[in-house]
Amino acid sequence: MKKNDADMLAAILQASNRYAMRPALVLDDRTYTYQELFGLAGSISETLRNLKEDIIGITAENSMETYASILAVLFSGKTYVMLHPDYPAERNCRIAGQSGIGLLLYSGENGDILPADISARRVSLSSYCPASYSGIVVPDVDPDVPAYIIFTSGSTGEPKGVPISRKNLDAFYRAYSALGWELDENDRMLQMFELTFDVSVVSFLYPLTLGACVYAVPQKGMKYLNVLDIMERHRLTFAAVAPSVLRLSRPYFGEICFPDLRYLIVTAEATDVNLLNEFRPCIPNAKVINLYGPTEATIYCTSYVIPAEGTKHHNGMAAIGKPFQGMDYMIVSPLGKQLPAGETGELWISGPQLMSGYWCAPEKTAECFVTDSSGRLYYRTGDLCLADSDGDIIYCGRKDTQVKIQGFRIELSEIEYHVKAFYGHTCNALVLPIYTHDGNCELHLVIEKDAEDTENLERYMQSHLPSYMLPRRIHFIHCFPQNNSNKTDRNQLLKYITQ
Repeated sequence: MKKNDADMLAAILQASNRYAMRPALVLDDRTYTYQELFGLAGSISETLRNLKEDIIGITAENSMETYASILAVLFSGKTYVMLHPDYPAERNCRIAGQSGIGLLLYSGENGDILPADISARRVSLSSYCPASYSGIVVPDVDPDVPAYIIFTSGSTGEPKGVPISRKNLDAFYRAYSALGWELDENDRMLQMFELTFDVSVVSFLYPLTLGACVYAVPQKGMKYLNVLDIMERHRLTFAAVAPSVLRLSRPYFGEICFPDLRYLIVTAEATDVNLLNEFRPCIPNAKVINLYGPTEATIYCTSYVIPAEGTKHHNGMAAIGKPFQGMDYMIVSPLGKQLPAGETGELWISGPQLMSGYWCAPEKTAECFVTDSSGRLYYRTGDLCLADSDGDIIYCGRKDTQVKIQGFRIELSEIEYHVKAFYGHTCNALVLPIYTHDGNCELHLVIEKDAEDTENLERYMQSHLPSYMLPRRIHFIHCFPQNNSNKTDRNQLLKYITQ
């Protein structure tokens, strides 16, 4: 491997020089070449290098200026933090305060995303013009400097800052490239994720290392319909999607077909094997890969090629496979003891993609990270998994979705699996634990379909589940709410069933 090939930014710059006149980015059906995108990025980067601020806020807009700003911050040796115009003002203020944003880059009319009492300097990009494209030189930067800080939801309501260093990002790039993609400058690749979610980082940056073209999904309208439209009209060859996109698209499976698609990545949440099997006729030439990883381990850290038949799964949730090159894992008991193959426990991961700790939050770091006797740092994912005899990791759910009722430990995914089986795996279902004032746990089943009589469903569950696993109440909702990461918004569902 050449030296430049191990450095993501160097690979991006090499491709931008080689493919200057080729399409780099398509937004709202407008195409921008590598020369246009990198010309603007170079112009913004020159401005940033002459300013003292190191933590740069960027408004997450579906614009060429926003994408150019991401590149510009990386090229200038600084750190970016995405702020979303649709987030509550309080959350954006907390993120700005925690991260120490000193400067805000914005396009459009989002300069007021932060209130006036936040001291960050505002720089509008509306007047910026692409510089004459002559290449960009990246300064030498300490590899421990964060490339970006992403804020995830904290259990206390306080966002947690995840700083991903340039060293972490390059380790990810090396491992991700080693998965063996057959991709080049002719490929057309989807970017459907919010820029505040880390999967957007690889969806945008990795195609640029190849000279390929990125197709970003418009923010207006129904996202899943926009995804289907772009995949069909532009004959995309590579798409990473959240399973929710497939679930919402189910009514159209008989009408859609993407013969040009060669890779379908499912990511962001557990993948329903039966749903995927229904979708396969729509992607006759695609390899399907499940990619898993917490934000703390730089986007993805395990992969599993999902076969057309014989998929490994647990309660219908596809396996997450083997760790990336350089990454390691343990599956441990509640007491932190490593468990043998076949036993379920919490997944701990380690390796060069792992961040060193939360941003300015040593207490949170101490809660989620542990060092073993050899000094190796592990992140406690909170995911329940087991390793099978082949070394594949089988995802079994979240620790916080395992509850104890009448002394019995229950996996909520088992109840969900039987409900979906009753409906022939044609709908989604979630079981939510609700704790009463006296500390008892009640199970509420929420089904994504129009309301109907539940007598037959209740009889089915009684014949397949012990009495202590039967939900106390059943709710129907036409469409599950989603958060900005395209995952089912459990908090919104809880509000719906408890109001």
